[in-house]
Amino acid sequence: MQFDYRATARFMARQFVRLAWTTTQQKWTTSFVIAGLTLATMIMPGLGIAVFGTAFAGWWFAVFLMTLVFGLVGNRVGVGKEKATLLRKTQTDARQD
Repeated sequence: MQFDYRATARFMARQFVRLAWTTTQQKWTTSFVIAGLTLATMIMPGLGIAVFGTAFAGWWFAVFLMTLVFGLVGNRVGVGKEKATLLRKTQTDARQD
């Protein structure tokens, strides 16, 4: 049995775009989650032993918390951008009427 990896990759890319990259809010949230995960992965291994004592458990907990915080910040930025766009559109529509 041969697996068609290219078709699976296309399907996964379409699902990612549908679920995480459609609206402005989703774009900002996804970007910040990826940035937080990258930053946590680069910084936390060195701090894992010093901060938590148990490096393995502490490192993953810190990475999870950082990713969660960055995701929430990104979500808030995305909501603010969408709200500003809607407000600007409403003001423009009000001027035209």
